Amino acid sequence: MAVRKRALKPDPQGRYRPYLGYRVDGKQQRFNLGTDKVEAERRMNRLYELWQENVAANREEVWSPLALSFAKEVAKGNRKIEYPFLRHFLEADDPAAEYAQMVHVERQRFPSLDIIPADPDLYAIGIDRNEHLVASEVQHLQERLAELGALAPKNKLPDKLVTGKLHEALDAYAEDDVKSHNVWPGSNRLKQSGHRRLEMIERFKERHRDVLLSMLGYDACKEVIRFWCRRPPTKNRKTGQFDGPPMAISSARHHRKELDRFFRWLDATERFGWVLPRGFNQIDRSIGETEDEFSRRLSVIQNETYGVDELAALNRHATPLERLVLYVGLNCGMGAAELGRLRRSDILLFYKHEFADALTFASTDQDSFIRYLRPKTKVFGEWLLWPETVQMVQWGLERAQGIGSDLLFVSESGQPWYNERHNKNPQAKFTNVFNRLIARVMKSDPHFRRLAFGTLRDTLPNILRSRHSSEMASLCLAHGSTFRGDKLIDCYTNKPFGRFHEIMRVARDYVAAVFEEAPSDPAVSPGKQYLPLKTREKVRSMLAAGDRVAKIAQDCGVSQMTVYREQKNLPE
Repeated sequence: MAVRKRALKPDPQGRYRPYLGYRVDGKQQRFNLGTDKVEAERRMNRLYELWQENVAANREEVWSPLALSFAKEVAKGNRKIEYPFLRHFLEADDPAAEYAQMVHVERQRFPSLDIIPADPDLYAIGIDRNEHLVASEVQHLQERLAELGALAPKNKLPDKLVTGKLHEALDAYAEDDVKSHNVWPGSNRLKQSGHRRLEMIERFKERHRDVLLSMLGYDACKEVIRFWCRRPPTKNRKTGQFDGPPMAISSARHHRKELDRFFRWLDATERFGWVLPRGFNQIDRSIGETEDEFSRRLSVIQNETYGVDELAALNRHATPLERLVLYVGLNCGMGAAELGRLRRSDILLFYKHEFADALTFASTDQDSFIRYLRPKTKVFGEWLLWPETVQMVQWGLERAQGIGSDLLFVSESGQPWYNERHNKNPQAKFTNVFNRLIARVMKSDPHFRRLAFGTLRDTLPNILRSRHSSEMASLCLAHGSTFRGDKLIDCYTNKPFGRFHEIMRVARDYVAAVFEEAPSDPAVSPGKQYLPLKTREKVRSMLAAGDRVAKIAQDCGVSQMTVYREQKNLPE
C-alpha cells in the first residue's frame, strides 16, 4: 500500500483531484486541490510530507482519523491547523492540562503542520498547570535518583531533562556574572553599572512568568526579547501600574543586551542543562521609534539647550555653589560624572601652557586650565577657563580645603557630591541642586523651561559647532576622535588644542550676558529670601522711587511687614 509521487493531471473539469493513501476502511483517499496547478502542487507536497509523518507515527500505512482531518485542511490550502477540544478530554483528571499536552504531542508527531489550539484560553490554562506538573515530576525524579545514589552532575543529565525555572536562573546569573564582574577592586561593593544590571534583572522577573527552562525554546526566547524591543510602558511611580510612557530607546537597548548576555550565560553554565535554541541569533532585535520621536527627528532642533538669556536668569537666582556648577559645566562642557570627579590636581590656575609653542597659540601666566581624563573612555581633555570661572573655582577650592577635601564638589560633611561607590544614582546630587535652582527661577517666571541638568554640558559644544566646526565641539566634549573621516588621524597628529583654546577666548563673549547677571561679588552667599527675586526687585525699585508702603504691598501682592523688612535690608 506504499504510495508514489505522481505528476498532477487535471480532470475534465480542470480540477486537480489526486489519490493519496488509504483510509481505515481500505479505500483510497481523494483530495480536491483546486484548479491552480502551482498551488495544487504546493498543497500536494505538503500532503506527501504529512502522509509520511502519519505513517511514522501510526506505524501503519493508513490515514488515522485525526491525520486525515488535518490532511483535508491542508488540501483546502489552510496554513494553520486548529486542534479541537475532543470530548474524551473530559474524562481526564485535568481536561485543560490534557488538552495542552495533546496539542504538544500532535505538534511533535506532525512537525510539518502549524498546529494551533482551537481554544487559546483553555490552552493557556493547561500550559500553566503542565508547567507545575513537570516541575513536580522533575523534582521527584531528582530526589529518587539521590536516594539511589545515582544523581549525576547536571551536565550529565539527559539532553531533554532541563532543570530549574527562569527566575531561579536569573538569580543565579545575578550572583555568578553581575556580582562578580561589577565590583570595585579589593571589595565586594557593586559599581553603578552593577546596580543597573541588577535592576534590569528584577524587571525581567517582574514582567515575565517564572516558566520552566525546559519550556524556554526559540519562540519563548523570541517573545522575551521582542517584548523589550517593543519598548513596553514603564511603571507609574504613583499608581505602581505599567501605564507610563514607552521605555526610552537607550533603556530598551540596554535591556536587550542584558538578555542576550543572560541567555548566553545560561547556555554556557552547567547548572541547568539548558541549550541555546537553534535560530536564536536570527531573532529580530530592532527597536522602533514612536511617531512623536520620529517627528522630532524631522525638526532642525533635535537637542534642546538653554539660551544665553535663560542661563542669565539661572545665574541671577543662583547661590555661589550653584554658580560654580553653572560656570564650570558651561565652560568645560561637563556633566555630573565629570564635575563630581574634579580634584585640585586637575586645575591649573594662572599657568602658562608649557606646550603653547607646539600648539601654536599664545599663553601667559594669566591663563588657567582644567585637564582631565573622561572617566568612562579615558580620553584626555583640556579647557581654557574664563576669568569668571577662575574666580568661582578659586572660591570652590578654598571651600573644599576648609572642609578637608581634595574634590571641588563636596558637601559640608565631607561627602563627595558624586559618590559612585555608595550611591546607586550618584548624579542625583547635581540633578537636585539644578532642579532647586530652576524651581527658584520659576517662582519669578512660571513659563521658564525645565530642562535636564545634562543639557548644560551640551550648551557650549552646540555653540562651537554652529559658529566654528564639529571638530571644536568634539574637543570640548573630549570625544575620542575629533575627525570622523579618518579614525587613525589621532595616531599620527596632535589634536588642535591650540586652536581650541584661542576659540575658547572668543567663546566667552558669546555668553557674556550670563556673567553680567551675577552680583558684584559672585561668591557672597545671599541671605535667606522669602520673596521671588522678581518680586523683591519690584519692591525695592518702588521703595527707591518713594512710593508708599501700602501701595507697594498692594501692587506687589505682599504684606506691609514684608515691605518694611525689605526697606530695612536696603543697602545704605
